Amino acid sequence: MSYMADATEWCVLLRVPSLWRVLVPAVESDSDAWLVSDEKKNTVFSGLMGDGASVITHHRTLYKVHQRVVTKYNHGRVILAGDAAHLNNPLGGFGMNSGIHDVWNLTDKLCAILQDGADPAPLLDRYDRQRRTVMQEFVQAQSIRNKQDLEIGDDESRRRRQENLEVLMTNDEKRRAYLLTQSMVSSRVREAEIA
Repeated sequence: MSYMADATEWCVLLRVPSLWRVLVPAVESDSDAWLVSDEKKNTVFSGLMGDGASVITHHRTLYKVHQRVVTKYNHGRVILAGDAAHLNNPLGGFGMNSGIHDVWNLTDKLCAILQDGADPAPLLDRYDRQRRTVMQEFVQAQSIRNKQDLEIGDDESRRRRQENLEVLMTNDEKRRAYLLTQSMVSSRVREAEIA
């Protein structure tokens, strides 16, 4: 779930088993000390709950968001998967899920190599083509769109975004396609098309 505190600041709320995780964008001109300060925490939570001073945080950290995909997933006897192969904006949960998809894709290929004696080169090259293509065509592109959707600043753009979501809610075919894409089912279908 996302929340816009005002026209310039949004945050993402994620429920984890025992806590809420709150992601807040940083302005480059703000100092690191300010960004992790109690004053900043109070400002963020006052926008969410009305009384930021009463909120206890367990951890505050700064990190840069990277959008990267390696140029090759396999290098001789080294095979890359998950965060070793790609990094993307955390909005949407595509990083962990695409890492799981990497390993799921790789499992059959490694079984064929290790148990059946298959030639590793063509299978690992196929793994590279499949996963790198899906990362570039879907995961990277979608995580960038998710961030842009949250950063919409003007009322007209927000209105168009809302209208697009309302169309999805009333059109079974478009809603299904959207959900298959967001759940990454479509990316598995696309991956299977790549020889």
